[in-house]
Amino acid sequence: MQELNEFPGPGQDDYDNVLALNSAFIRATSELKGPQRGRLAATPFLLFSLREDDMAWWSQALAADPQQDLIGSADRPTPLLHCVQVAALSFLWQLAQKNAYAVRVLSGATIAWCDVISELPLLTLLDRVGGRGDLIRSRLDTPDIIGERLTGPGISASKILRRSSQLCALQSLLTRTSLEAPAKLSSAACHLSGSMRLVQKKL
Repeated sequence: MQELNEFPGPGQDDYDNVLALNSAFIRATSELKGPQRGRLAATPFLLFSLREDDMAWWSQALAADPQQDLIGSADRPTPLLHCVQVAALSFLWQLAQKNAYAVRVLSGATIAWCDVISELPLLTLLDRVGGRGDLIRSRLDTPDIIGERLTGPGISASKILRRSSQLCALQSLLTRTSLEAPAKLSSAACHLSGSMRLVQKKL
C-alpha cells in the first residue's frame, strides 16, 4: 500500500523549537521545580496560545494603528514573555509559509489563522502584535481538560502516563478547534428566511 504524504507532520526541528519555546514560557510564567519543568516542556505542542482561535481579535489587532496600540496598552508583557511571544510568532509564521498542517498540530491553529499571518511580511506582523500584552495565553491556567491534564498527569514521573496525558490534551485541543466551523454553519442555517423546497434525489 502506498503511503499518503499529502499532509506532512511537523519535523524534528519543529519539535525542537516547540521544546525551546515551552521551556522559555515555563521559565517566564511558572514556579515548577526542575524535573517537572523538563517534563512539561517536552509536551509535543505549545503550552500557550497566540489567540489562534480568536479571528475577531486578530482582525482588530491587525487593522489597528501600531503606535496607538503601544500607547494604549497598559498591560505590557515582561521582557522574557515578550521574547517568547516574538519568537513563537516568528516560528509559526515561518512554518505557516510551508506547512500549515504542522502549525495546526503544534498549536491547534486553524488554516484560516495560518492564512492571515502568512499573508503579511514578518516585520509587519511583529510590529502590529509582537508587543501586545493581551496576545499570549497560557493553556496551563485554563480550567478545562487541557490544563488539568497538562498540570496533573502531564508532569508525572511515569513516562507512559505523562505521554498519554499530553497526547490526550493535544487531541482535545485539535478537536475543540475543529468544531468552530460546523457550529457557525448550524447557527447560520437558523437564520435562513423563507420556505425551503426539498428535492428528492433520483438514484
